[in-house]
Amino acid sequence: MSFQSGKPKTGGRQPGTPNRLTGAFREAVLHVYNGLGGHKAFLEWALQNPTEYYRIAARLIPVELRSEEDRTVTVIIAPPPPINAPVVIESHADDTQGSVST
Repeated sequence: MSFQSGKPKTGGRQPGTPNRLTGAFREAVLHVYNGLGGHKAFLEWALQNPTEYYRIAARLIPVELRSEEDRTVTVIIAPPPPINAPVVIESHADDTQGSVST
């Protein structure tokens, strides 16, 4: 069948459906993350490598968002806490991930 201008798309993958490889890779990364110690190990690494942590975190924070009405929302990022700020790791019997407070 040849292309016909104005005909709606039929079949194929739906918008927003992730690639199979992307989903499998995310699952593998999560498995490794948990195997390396999860949140607690990540916190310890971040405290020892604050520059690298902030570099990674900055890439994950959206700077500008657009809504359906095309209003622009600017996200203002607060400065990071001092590197020598005290960190307390709390662990609860029913919570294997633990929680962090500063």
